[in-house]
Amino acid sequence: MYSNNQSEDNYDHIDNSLIYSSTNIPGPGCNMNDLNSCPNQTCNCTDLCQTLNCECLGIAGYNNYDNFGKLISTNRFIYECNDLCKCTSCQNRIVQLGPRIGLRITHCSKGYGLYTDILIERGQFVCEYAGEIIDLTEAQRRSNSDNENYIFVINEHFSGHVTTTVIDSTVIGNIGRYINHSCEPNCMIVPVRVDSLIPRLAIFAMKDIQCNEEITYHYGGEGSQPQNNLSDVKCLCESFSCNRFLPRKTGLF
Repeated sequence: MYSNNQSEDNYDHIDNSLIYSSTNIPGPGCNMNDLNSCPNQTCNCTDLCQTLNCECLGIAGYNNYDNFGKLISTNRFIYECNDLCKCTSCQNRIVQLGPRIGLRITHCSKGYGLYTDILIERGQFVCEYAGEIIDLTEAQRRSNSDNENYIFVINEHFSGHVTTTVIDSTVIGNIGRYINHSCEPNCMIVPVRVDSLIPRLAIFAMKDIQCNEEITYHYGGEGSQPQNNLSDVKCLCESFSCNRFLPRKTGLF
């Protein structure tokens, strides 16, 4: 069964000018109705939630995580049990439990990076990418005034509709802001909804990550980027398949 290697977020920034926030907070342009709206499904489970008898899992028809707390698939919409559910502890509560223990912010050739002091297995949750929830208009304004921003845009496709979530961890954020890009990443970002219609940007391991290894994800999503989707910022990942330049931030312009 699942062994919890997570804890309440006790990490902090190494730069005192930054504000630490363990999860997302509303910023300019945030849709407060969506932020304060809990997903419709809740469950009355008193034991471990299972697909056959759990309302949260039953609507989707599948488990989000296995018995070891590992993500089963990245191609699904994930709703965890929430504050309105009767269950207090189950395998459908992973991201909300907080980041993994053993994460370390370390100075490196790219500035700072996030490393692990313990093995992280494929499918395990690492941490969130948390910051201010803003809209595209505010994101464009901030991008024009600050090239060194930490704005992340993710688009989800629901039955022909596109839902866009924008998170900026430039000034307010958590340890997720220190994760560097790699053209051969070991992690990926997956939107996960808990107590809000606005998803948390959850970072999961795509492969086993060894002790003292840097945690990375692809800033443009999975796979290589076409040449016209690359920025003019040099990539320092030094991977075998490095594209030489970082992906362009899509969705802003």
